[in-house]
Amino acid sequence: MAASPLPSADSLLLYHDLLETPQGAAMAAFLGAAPRGGEEARMAYLRLVRTMHAADPVTGPTGDAWQDHLLHHLLRAENAFTRAAAGGSVPAALREAAAWDLRILEQLFRLSGPRCLLIAEGRAVGMPTWSGRVGGAADPSVAPGFREMARRLAEADDWAGLVDDLAAFHRAHGCGAVACSWFLTWDGRRLQVVEQPDVVDLEDLAGLVDQKKAVQENTEAFLRGGAGQNLLLYGPRGTGKSSLVRGLAPRYGEAGLRLVEVARERLGSLGELYRIVRRHPQRFILFLDDLTFEADDADYRAFKSLLEGALERRPPNLLLYVTSNRRHMVPERWADRNSPEDAEVHGQDALEERLSLADRFGRTILFLRPDQEEYLAIVEHLAARRGLPIGREELRDAARRWALWQNGLSGRAARQFVDELEAKRK
Repeated sequence: MAASPLPSADSLLLYHDLLETPQGAAMAAFLGAAPRGGEEARMAYLRLVRTMHAADPVTGPTGDAWQDHLLHHLLRAENAFTRAAAGGSVPAALREAAAWDLRILEQLFRLSGPRCLLIAEGRAVGMPTWSGRVGGAADPSVAPGFREMARRLAEADDWAGLVDDLAAFHRAHGCGAVACSWFLTWDGRRLQVVEQPDVVDLEDLAGLVDQKKAVQENTEAFLRGGAGQNLLLYGPRGTGKSSLVRGLAPRYGEAGLRLVEVARERLGSLGELYRIVRRHPQRFILFLDDLTFEADDADYRAFKSLLEGALERRPPNLLLYVTSNRRHMVPERWADRNSPEDAEVHGQDALEERLSLADRFGRTILFLRPDQEEYLAIVEHLAARRGLPIGREELRDAARRWALWQNGLSGRAARQFVDELEAKRK
């Protein structure tokens, strides 16, 4: 049995929701059973091991499932202290409460797999541990600043002494999911981390010179504190609209940009998202991909009102970037123009109202399908970026055949061809 007293997780003031996670609850149960020893402590330890192996792994700096889970939970917590720190001012009482919790969390952090095994007196009978189960390559969903702060905590000897550093971290990176990742999604109630983001390097997007310039200039002005413009990116499928928006997060994440993908069915909750975004100092781009509406769609007018015209003003730290295959996002039919006898008397007014959604974007950016030479230039660019050892003419001939039998000429077809070529040469 351990000679020193075990930490009490239920003494946490601000970070008590650690106990609501499966890992935290299992650790608390083990700590409660360990002083009594015997079979109860042994079984509580085994339940703890099962929980560590059953939970989704968290890639962190230690390679220990419990330690990395605790660091991850600590840095993405959303409580009174982290919200105040993100806002730039932490009252003395909250600072003291955070320091109190950090002392307890540091003790809990020291309970690695081998340490808990010793407490459970299980070494002699070869009981299992979870230590070393995780680790490896950096998770692309986790921002570098988050990883750096986790590493500092893992190596520190006095967590309470880092309370001001932790406040500075939240002031720079936000709190909750916003602090953890540049890639977020909206579930209708809260912001969530995109666990496996489709990371796009803007340098891989060839043939979109004017489009990239327009989107980047607008984004950079927004990050400098300007109002920026809501953008509508439209054009045929596969022309790079979505990839261009996704590429903004890794390019500008360190500058405070967060990309939030919003699904079509979540449009009705955007007002709540607006209120959440207002609480954060970061700058947010709401990304709505492949958006279209039917003429009688209930979400159409609500979304148009949220763009411009609602009583509640759009947060100054938020823009909307929308991609669509349609210029007006609402299908226009010949029946809308022919004005049959049973149609609306002022049919032109109804038509104009239906097509006015696109006018509420500050700027509309057109994407066109590449011609054959532009398509081949994209292929050559991607192949060079990936260092594929293939002659120019061989590459171009194979790319032409691919386009003929696949999806035609597009940036997406070029990327898919190079993906296939790279896979075959590994």
